[in-house]
Amino acid sequence: MSRRHSVFFFALLAAPITPAAAQSVGVQGPVAGPVFISQTVRPLLGAPGAATAGPALMTGVQWASIAPGGNWGLITQRGRSARVYTLSGAAPSQVATDGLIDGIDDVVWSRDGSYALAYSSQSAQMQRLQFSGSAASADAPLSLSSFGAVTTLAIDPSGSQMAFGASGGGLYLVQAGQSPIRLSAMAQPAAAAFDGTGAILYAIDLATLRILEFNSGSGPIDFASLPESGAGAEAPNPIGLAVSGDSRYLLFADAASNSICVYDRTSQDLVNTIPLDFTPSRLEALSATPEFLLNGDRSNEWLMILDAAASPRVYFVPATAPSRITKEAQ
Repeated sequence: MSRRHSVFFFALLAAPITPAAAQSVGVQGPVAGPVFISQTVRPLLGAPGAATAGPALMTGVQWASIAPGGNWGLITQRGRSARVYTLSGAAPSQVATDGLIDGIDDVVWSRDGSYALAYSSQSAQMQRLQFSGSAASADAPLSLSSFGAVTTLAIDPSGSQMAFGASGGGLYLVQAGQSPIRLSAMAQPAAAAFDGTGAILYAIDLATLRILEFNSGSGPIDFASLPESGAGAEAPNPIGLAVSGDSRYLLFADAASNSICVYDRTSQDLVNTIPLDFTPSRLEALSATPEFLLNGDRSNEWLMILDAAASPRVYFVPATAPSRITKEAQ
């Protein structure tokens, strides 16, 4: 990273939500890991603002989704369909999971990582997974082939409510063991997220450039508009949507403007836009606080992490050195 980039990101560490809330970043405990970084699974070691990426635990990884807290993962390796791995031991270990659907390529996790909602675009099936102790179990899959192309998934903290959006089909709520109920006919659902209580669901509709709120399955309520783009600017491209750990803010990562947009949930105002010097490729929860990984597609890039425990801020993890570990996990 250049000196200019370093200065830019150090400035971000102290970037406040409002001028009156200015404060420097502090050590807040260990960073959760491991994470999927450029065909490897690696642990993040240290504390926010002072973390490093450790040696590879797995290599030759084509795709992975790691639970907040890093105890579990769905991992695709050597061309096989995704398998469940426990990552809490000295080395990753595959866990037999009866009935797991093939071709999983999208996963969202409950805040504490005890549930996951998996989707396979290959079979157009959605499936809830539950993790407890050293065991993983899978519900019967739900076919979504009649709803259209799935564009977003969400699961509440308790794992009892799920949501999905389908292009041209709308936004749907699914209670565990029940059929989907359409909440909205929005044409282009792009991102969705439950709040910390599971009572409120937020969703972005790119057709109207609005954020909608659904309270206990009712609504929609018009929450806010997306930031206006300047002349010739790209339309917003939300990578993910989330609620801060203290429940005060709603935020999303925008790959079009390279920024994190932060809304106050009470006033519904856009209170901060955190500029990024890169294009975010994910909003992947690392911990229950929560913290989110924003990139990691290339081995030589510095990892950028969004701390959304309270006032959202961004910090970096130095680029990973080439690993000496070449053995693939069995």
